[in-house]
Amino acid sequence: MATWPSSSKASTSNVDSGSDKPRLARGDIKQNIDNTNAIIDMFDISSPNDKDVLAYNSSNARFETQAATFQEAILRVGTAVSNTDPYVDITSIDSDPNGITSLTSGNFTLAAGTYLFWCYTANGASSDALSTRSGTFELVDPDGDTGGGALTVISYNSSPIFDGLVLFDKLVVASGGNTFAIKHNATFAPNVSSGNIPNDTYLRIVKVA
Repeated sequence: MATWPSSSKASTSNVDSGSDKPRLARGDIKQNIDNTNAIIDMFDISSPNDKDVLAYNSSNARFETQAATFQEAILRVGTAVSNTDPYVDITSIDSDPNGITSLTSGNFTLAAGTYLFWCYTANGASSDALSTRSGTFELVDPDGDTGGGALTVISYNSSPIFDGLVLFDKLVVASGGNTFAIKHNATFAPNVSSGNIPNDTYLRIVKVA
């Protein structure tokens, strides 16, 4: 079993002066070779992949490479809303280098793990003159398979998504393959039943465990 050689440092007493005799340092040189081999044995990094991190494995007392725990995806939220459909579609995955999510019929699924969610909106507008306003968003579980019944509101952001970054205030645990959706609370002007939210909105998903 590899052991970090902090307690077996070699002495420099036979090599720290011009008058020293290097032949007397043979034991120290051997100790340095042993220490170097111990360090090599403690790190298993022969085949790293891009963005891997080192993690300690207590079963063999070695540091090994593994995929970074911190993973994220950026999803684009659609703008089309209707007062007869409570959902707003996720229209595309703009970034997901670790493949933690996929799209199905405007909703998204997650790989097993624990997640945080943010909504980010640029160029937002809150003018009462607009026929369709974004209001707030809810993160919902349409199938109810993460606890609670169908259409369970998992988390609610209490600030209207007009401009900036808003955090959904709950960790979400997915067992793998769970489907999630974004429910809009858009407001409509009189005699207006559908329209487009005047915002470019993104959902940021961060896998924390």
